[in-house]
Amino acid sequence: MSQTTHKPRQRNWRVICLVVATGGFVLTLGSGEGWASETRSQRCTILQNQLNDEIKAHPGSSRSANATTIGTRARKLCAAGKQAQGLRAYVKALQLFGVQPIDPK
Repeated sequence: MSQTTHKPRQRNWRVICLVVATGGFVLTLGSGEGWASETRSQRCTILQNQLNDEIKAHPGSSRSANATTIGTRARKLCAAGKQAQGLRAYVKALQLFGVQPIDPK
């Protein structure tokens, strides 16, 4: 009789372990979105600094004026939570100077 009561306990333990493992996996997937958004925000800052350096290196040129305008739009996009659009704008502004954007990796 002790064997029949032992088997349901084993099954319950396995179910509990499975539920805990599945919950941990789901939490890990859900928290990845926050990390991606932080990474894009950091990338916006990196490209903003790179663009500012290029604008300082080429003062008074028409490229500098156009890049400043695009950079202002990019900064607003990044601040509004539209980092992907802001990053594309930063890249476009840096390309005016013929500069390759810094890759953070």
